[in-house]
Amino acid sequence: MAIDKVLLYQKIKREIESFGGKVDFDTDFLLRLIHKIIFNNPIKNCRIKGKKENWFGLPKSKSLFFSAENKGLPIGNLTSQLFGNIYLNDFDHFAKCELGYKYYGRYVDDVVIVHRSKEYLKSIVPVIKNYLKERLLIELHFNKIYLQHFSKGVSFLGAVIKPFRIYITNRVKGNFYKKITYWNRFLSKKGGQLAKETAKKILASVNSYLGMMRHYNSYKLRSKILEKFFLPNLGSYFCATFDYNKIAFKEK
Repeated sequence: MAIDKVLLYQKIKREIESFGGKVDFDTDFLLRLIHKIIFNNPIKNCRIKGKKENWFGLPKSKSLFFSAENKGLPIGNLTSQLFGNIYLNDFDHFAKCELGYKYYGRYVDDVVIVHRSKEYLKSIVPVIKNYLKERLLIELHFNKIYLQHFSKGVSFLGAVIKPFRIYITNRVKGNFYKKITYWNRFLSKKGGQLAKETAKKILASVNSYLGMMRHYNSYKLRSKILEKFFLPNLGSYFCATFDYNKIAFKEK
């Protein structure tokens, strides 16, 4: 929500123009396309789906409806994730090369830095804060800085990373249970009738969670949720093949 569109476009434009005559594609056309994507206003003539109560409690900092002019990218766009990584690319080089952070990782706006000294980690917070504010026009969130021993795990990208094991967070687990509960209620109201496309939509929704969770130590959790809460309710509608990594649709 805080990415400055003008600064982002300048960064991308500078990189593309640096290719000069080394590439065989139309750089002018590419820049026009990127400019159109970045400066498109997603709140103009948008169609709001869902219920109004789903918006209750949503901080203004999480909504483009409250973003300043030329600030923020729509989360749903695949390009936004890519642009987010490009936007902070200079910070990556600053952290790794100029400051010498050996154990550093980032995905979009989530950053993790590992060091033996807790005091050292405390000391670099204002350095990072000043760089982000002065060079990238963004603020370091004061409520989202966590300093803890590695044995307790690091919460990163929906997972808790511990030595030799990776778990999903309770938030992801809870969301998966909610999704399963939602589809179970939906199925109970259909009375044995279900269109093929609807069945595929249900499986796509569930498989999105399974596809993420399979990368973590979550086999027992996946098998429990599927066997106890979900698969028994599918039998009256269609056959399903599964291996706890993915459920596949199979017509009777």
